[in-house]
Amino acid sequence: MKKNNFTIKFLLLLAAVLVASLAGYIRWHALTTLNVDYDEDDYLRAAQQFTTIFRTGDWASLQETNYRPEHPPLTKIVFGLSLLPLPDKPLIPDRPTSAEPNKYLPRDLLRNARISSAIFGTLTAGLVALVNPVGGFFLAIHAFTTKYVSQVMLEALPALTSFLTALFYIKWKQRKYRGTGWLLLSGLFLGLTAASKYVYCVVGIAILVDWLISAIQMKEFKKAIVPVLLWGTVSILIFFVGNPYFWADPIGRIRETLLYYASYSSTASEVTSAGYPFWQPLVYLFSTPKSWQPDAILVALDPLITLFAILGFVSQMKKQRLYPVWVITALVFLFIYPVKWPQYIVILTAPLCIIAGEGFKVTILNPISQWIERIKANRTKPKMVDRQDTKKALPWLIPGIIVFLIFTILPLLFEIGVSLTNFNSISIKDGFAGGIFREVWGGLTGKIDVVKSVFPFRDKLVGYIGTSAYPSILSYVTDSGILFFNIFWTIVSVAIQTLLGLFLALLLKQKKVFFKKGWEILFIIPWAIPEMIGALMWVNIFQPETGWLSLGVSQFGASFPFSFLNGWQNSSSLQMLVLLIAGVWYGFPFMMLAASAGLKLLPSEVYDAAAIDGANGFDIFRWITWPMLLPLLIPAVIIRSIFAFNQFYLFQVFPTGQLTLAGLSYNFFNPSGFFINGQFAVSAVINVITVVFLILFVWILNKWSNASEGVTYA
Repeated sequence: MKKNNFTIKFLLLLAAVLVASLAGYIRWHALTTLNVDYDEDDYLRAAQQFTTIFRTGDWASLQETNYRPEHPPLTKIVFGLSLLPLPDKPLIPDRPTSAEPNKYLPRDLLRNARISSAIFGTLTAGLVALVNPVGGFFLAIHAFTTKYVSQVMLEALPALTSFLTALFYIKWKQRKYRGTGWLLLSGLFLGLTAASKYVYCVVGIAILVDWLISAIQMKEFKKAIVPVLLWGTVSILIFFVGNPYFWADPIGRIRETLLYYASYSSTASEVTSAGYPFWQPLVYLFSTPKSWQPDAILVALDPLITLFAILGFVSQMKKQRLYPVWVITALVFLFIYPVKWPQYIVILTAPLCIIAGEGFKVTILNPISQWIERIKANRTKPKMVDRQDTKKALPWLIPGIIVFLIFTILPLLFEIGVSLTNFNSISIKDGFAGGIFREVWGGLTGKIDVVKSVFPFRDKLVGYIGTSAYPSILSYVTDSGILFFNIFWTIVSVAIQTLLGLFLALLLKQKKVFFKKGWEILFIIPWAIPEMIGALMWVNIFQPETGWLSLGVSQFGASFPFSFLNGWQNSSSLQMLVLLIAGVWYGFPFMMLAASAGLKLLPSEVYDAAAIDGANGFDIFRWITWPMLLPLLIPAVIIRSIFAFNQFYLFQVFPTGQLTLAGLSYNFFNPSGFFINGQFAVSAVINVITVVFLILFVWILNKWSNASEGVTYA
């Protein structure tokens, strides 16, 4: 047993070293390549001030020095230490926060300060690898994390200390809340986190939430108060020790910081002009910064890491709850906080990558292991195939297979073939005269070389370009936010449609509902209206200046119903709300019908037994109706999700500028449009990507809901 434990620890240590080496290499490349970014001149100026203090020994100045006092000084002090080996340089000029990045910073100062950041970022990836090697690998290659822990930013040190805060708390928790050593270390690093950058203290909130849940579960709430107070006291003491700027006037300078944040988040020109929606942090999680400076980012797989985190969320919640709670807490804070700068994502990337590592294990490693085990087991079993049953089934299967091949597989293969070419509106004659088949077949068999065709494609003859269009198109839809918006729209709109449809189905199921059939017909009407007509109806209501809402507000003022939506086109969040109103109105009837049909199939005996046991309405829904109805609803949810993912008319008609993949594909395809028109091959690439994502979505939903296992009660 001891030998096995030693082997496991050795392998974990080896994995951590390898991950840290990879992280160090990626960060070194980034810090030597990245252009100067916003705030780097500010923090380098602050570092110079601290370097001067260290050289002169004027320690009293520590209490009066903190350039950009909205942030605590600890990270700036570390930057100052990193500049000590270098010759003294003139102080970098003071510039407003809205100024463009200063491209003329001294390169030796910039490099040393960036190296200190990268060291902390590398250590964080190595420590994460000790917890979850795959998670550490994901953090090492995470593009947004790489960028902001490789620059003179305040992210790298608090990212490390916040993770250590969580790690030592978990160690204390694993000892069943006995002893105080690990707890004191957790409090110490939380204090250092607060002294580095305030927003990273969300890890402390996550720990309190996890702590509270554990105390309630164990029914030892009173016993938990004393350790909480000890932990919090240590954190506050370390915060003040590491923050000499507060020593002279703690109350006044804390007030100064709070007033700055309140003012900056609501009045700063750079914040208000950005106009980011509340869900902007999710856009960062589903995109990468590679398009900002492609040569500086070696790996850009952030959306895939986020996907693995979604797949591993439930499993990680059962294994170690703190990491999912940390991610949720951080996201809630980022949704609420008006400032949406991309570097704030780093407050959650460490736990996100740990969850992603668990997701990789659940979705990739475990199925491979099970598959290997099944192969081994099948080798020992006698093969018994009932050929008679197969012969009986073939007459019923063959017609369906033929239809499936003709109407699904062949069009998909044609679309894939087109996506491997530069087919466009100018080469349409050659394409339909056999050019597409000629180039695809020749290219796949190696008889035709890949041609270099510049986008937008305007060649008169179809040419084989292979898969060269896929990376650029996938990068475009990812970095532009179109893919994220498509996924976000699908999840939010279908979730609301499902909840509203289920609520109305439950309401209409009640025996005392008057005019039940009439209500059902009324609710079904939106579904009977073509989507284009329905979209035009809603545009007539919400059209700026000439719509019913705008005219009503101009006539009756703020007392007009829904007047707060007037001017919705100027706010990303209100745009989303208006689109959801129209989309949910169109889609909820289908979910209501599916829920109503499912409710009729549920066995009455279960409800009779619950009534005898004295269960109330909420308990009946929570423990009987919802678990039994969910497998019956999943097929309807999948159908609605496919429609929502491919939503077209709503986004084409509404003047929001938002696009789904379907709309983007159409705009590239349309030969007479005002976009980069007639790009049939690019449209085909987008369609293939859409199909892949829909297949992935259906697989995830089936895996999450276990719908493929079927039901026996309906």
